[in-house]
Amino acid sequence: MYNCPYCNQLGITALQKLRSVFFNPAICKLCHRPSHLHLKHAIQALFTWAMLTWVFIGVALYEGMTVYLIGTVPALLLAIDKHMLTAPLQTL
Repeated sequence: MYNCPYCNQLGITALQKLRSVFFNPAICKLCHRPSHLHLKHAIQALFTWAMLTWVFIGVALYEGMTVYLIGTVPALLLAIDKHMLTAPLQTL
């Protein structure tokens, strides 16, 4: 659960936070007010994931082993956690 920017209580789930944009905001379960993540956080997460994926592709090609491509899944989770889940919600 994450803090609502209005009531400062734990009223927003992780899934709500990840899906929140200005046209589909996350609604706090306690105060019922909308908030969203800024688009720049999603773009930063996407860029980080893309760069890490290319690193894993390069290592897989260099080593000749496709098992290194499994690392793209943890890279996605790392990028989402670092850039989206730690970002503050904004009020509408």
